[in-house]
Amino acid sequence: MDSFHISTALPRCGQSAPDDTLYDTFHRPCDKLRIQSCQSSCQNRVGTPPRSLTYLLTFLGICSRKYGPRTVHGVKILGYNVYFIYKPENVAQLWKYPTTITTPGVSTFVLKTLFGMAPKAYSMYTLDDSGLLPKPRPGSHIAPKNRIDHLTHASFHKHLLGKGLPILYRNFAAALMCRLPSLAIQDEWKQFPDMMDFWLPPMTSAMNEAIAGPILECVNPSFTRDLLRYYPYLHGLMKGFPRWCFPEPYRLREGLIRDVKRWHAIARACFQESHVDKETGCDPWWGSAFVRERQSILGNVDNWDYDSLASSDFGLLWGASVNIHPMAIWNIIEVFKDKVLLSRLRAELTAANFQGITTDEDVEKLTAIPLLQSIYSELLRLRIEIQTVFSSDKEDIRINEWRLPRNSLVIVPAGAAHKDPTFWNTRNGEYPLDRFWADRFLAYPSDTKSGPRKTDRTNGAKDGIVATKTAQEDEKPKFVTSGLVNSYMPYGIGERTCPGRGLARREILTFCALIVDQFDIEILSKEKDFEVTTAFYGTGTQRPRNKIPFKIRKRKRD
Repeated sequence: MDSFHISTALPRCGQSAPDDTLYDTFHRPCDKLRIQSCQSSCQNRVGTPPRSLTYLLTFLGICSRKYGPRTVHGVKILGYNVYFIYKPENVAQLWKYPTTITTPGVSTFVLKTLFGMAPKAYSMYTLDDSGLLPKPRPGSHIAPKNRIDHLTHASFHKHLLGKGLPILYRNFAAALMCRLPSLAIQDEWKQFPDMMDFWLPPMTSAMNEAIAGPILECVNPSFTRDLLRYYPYLHGLMKGFPRWCFPEPYRLREGLIRDVKRWHAIARACFQESHVDKETGCDPWWGSAFVRERQSILGNVDNWDYDSLASSDFGLLWGASVNIHPMAIWNIIEVFKDKVLLSRLRAELTAANFQGITTDEDVEKLTAIPLLQSIYSELLRLRIEIQTVFSSDKEDIRINEWRLPRNSLVIVPAGAAHKDPTFWNTRNGEYPLDRFWADRFLAYPSDTKSGPRKTDRTNGAKDGIVATKTAQEDEKPKFVTSGLVNSYMPYGIGERTCPGRGLARREILTFCALIVDQFDIEILSKEKDFEVTTAFYGTGTQRPRNKIPFKIRKRKRD
């Protein structure tokens, strides 16, 4: 699935469970492993592969955190060569192979392992060698209707980045606003046990309705609850825990697919073209033009049936919420932790005449607020851990001094790139890269040490930023993301960069602005409680290890 990133598509090697206790039980006996450091040095000859080390797949993430960000190093797993690429100058070398480099097996792995699709259906992704572009790759003989990779990717871009984006976002915003009253937030303080558990249900339910319409949660009013209960089992399923010792996720998955299939059956029986809203393309049965188009595309693919379509749309609903909504909640956690930051952001919202989140004008106001944009971007840098996988089946890949043999797996870890001390600005260590700094992406005209990148000490200026003063705009910061190519990759990199990034940005910015403007929140946790769990490592937004209790009330305005 294009909107979802996984740590790797390698064969299973070991097993895992979603909680840290089981993780410790099964995966921490390091005396049983042969681990050899293989950091490659700049002395490697051109045409020489970096050395490899032998260890288990479950330690891929640990390796990337321990040795990166350095340069290039490799792992040997069950005969597979896997290479980690660090540093922007090395990552840039991948783009010299636009016609040969691919992302092997990712869609197949996800559809099979997480969404329970039958082999005859997910094998169509394996057989499709035509690529993502409108013109098939040379040598491909896939029938046009079976170009499943290109067709689904184009549909994602149309509805998540193109003309369908504003409609899908407005439907989400309207559905969220309808759900907020059910939270029963009053004028007086009320305490709740966990921020994530409080906000995820209304956000996820609103997105489900925006995509699928109202029928799905009529079929099963507990659909959103079951979907949220399924999330924590991600790594256990990816590591192949069998059903006999891990029954709950399999039971939940079967129920969720069954609910989607029932929704599809009702929609097929009841839908008529006259039900489609001419302005938005939405209808009460399928919900959105996005889903109707997917039914048309995927329903024509060989070996796909109603079960396959249900598994695919289950994956769509999963991908639309699993990373976006926890990230949105991290935004309000960091803002309400810091009273000074809260006051600054509220002042910016007032200056922008912020009044709501449901119109395009509302969104435009928010995207013009540098501080809000910087908070969003900094949390993507800090809380995202994805590993984008590439391979070349046609030729070797040369990364500066190194030659990576064809059919090797090449992994670019975002977390290591996002915490590279040689690249990112810390103001001489005042704001470490493992800590949130709301202003990291802001450049102040009179401060050459501001902005996301380290200062170039040879000329005292920031890359791409000129320190100038004007009478009207002295000290007004600018939101800066220029110069971050191949070092900032919260949505992945390359041709499969997450197409949902436009929708994610709108959701996160508007949710943060809405909650900050409408409510007072007091975080009751200590700083240590904000540490993240390893259970979601490598799959996107990291979750807090502990619950984050809080108090909330309607905002008291002066």
